[in-house]
Amino acid sequence: MTKRKQCAALALALTLTISMFGCEKDKETTQSSAVSQIKTSDSAQPSNVKVKEYKFPEFLNKIKSLDELSRKLYTSFDSTQYVAEVEEQPFEGYKCEKLLADLFFTYRDGRAVGLLDKSGNVVLEADEYTEITVVSNGILQLSYDKERNAPMQYMKYDSDGNLSDYKHKKFSADSLYTYESQADDSGTDAVYSLMIPDGKNVVSSDGSDKWDSVEKISADSIDTNKAYKGFYKLTKNGGIYYACFDDFYNYDIYEGAYAKVCVKVGGEYGECYLADHDDYNELVKMIDSFGNASYRTAPSKDPGLDFIQITLGLKENTKTEITISSDGYCLTDTIEAAEGEAVNKYFSYLDKEDFADLILWCEQVLAEEYQK
Repeated sequence: MTKRKQCAALALALTLTISMFGCEKDKETTQSSAVSQIKTSDSAQPSNVKVKEYKFPEFLNKIKSLDELSRKLYTSFDSTQYVAEVEEQPFEGYKCEKLLADLFFTYRDGRAVGLLDKSGNVVLEADEYTEITVVSNGILQLSYDKERNAPMQYMKYDSDGNLSDYKHKKFSADSLYTYESQADDSGTDAVYSLMIPDGKNVVSSDGSDKWDSVEKISADSIDTNKAYKGFYKLTKNGGIYYACFDDFYNYDIYEGAYAKVCVKVGGEYGECYLADHDDYNELVKMIDSFGNASYRTAPSKDPGLDFIQITLGLKENTKTEITISSDGYCLTDTIEAAEGEAVNKYFSYLDKEDFADLILWCEQVLAEEYQK
């Protein structure tokens, strides 16, 4: 190679080297600029965004302990309807205290209590019992002095005020009977009824005795501190209900809990159950409508950050826990999955307005369940 060609080759190599160095430099500059833009975008927040004002839902402060049986819909026996205080003495020679079942006046003779009918005739002498109460429609409970430590006695009464001895048997689920019937004349959609010993069926608040399903359950399957002798789970039109029995087969109907809601705002914390099927469906649709925000901020490390946590599907095979903080970050966690379903755990970023809307929903809608 001539000296001239060697110089030309050297110049070409130098030019290529400088060009390649320039390309790498430009590429690095471009990548650095892109990362800078992403970081700037992550921390950017439109100045015109103003989140709705919200506050801690005050009704949560009144809930001292969680109880799934928080929403009573119906009671088969309201004891307050069977007793009235005597304001004016109806008969001479007797000190009457109460009117029971609109049939009997209780009167005292020392510590003993007896019964008069509405004409003033003695139907039960005041000699050995110290307390008489109505424990079910048609049944009186008679108590001895506590020092005697004797078992309760019982008497039946009819609408005419006639009394008769009654041997009380404690509650037994074996005395309840579940049977199948048809919902309509077409013969489709079987429904079920639950019959108690007096031959009557367990009814809902609307008077219907037809249920989609009837299942005897244990007390351990319900988070409650209420004392009952027996529990049945009833379903109707997607709703969950509980029939809770006392020792005399009186029962209360509660709507079951579909979700659990925990809220922390401004340092205050509270939790409750959601026990209204319509409200639950509304909440699920509300959460499903949330979309990803068009902007995002870096997640906060503030341990005092406001948050709301909702556990959906409490009585379903799949339970999902959703935790949303006031900075918009949301963790969705499948804490229990039905057979064949995937267990999911993922983060998403929501509009801060969504968080505020949920807190306001609790304050305006969920609070009504605890005011009824």
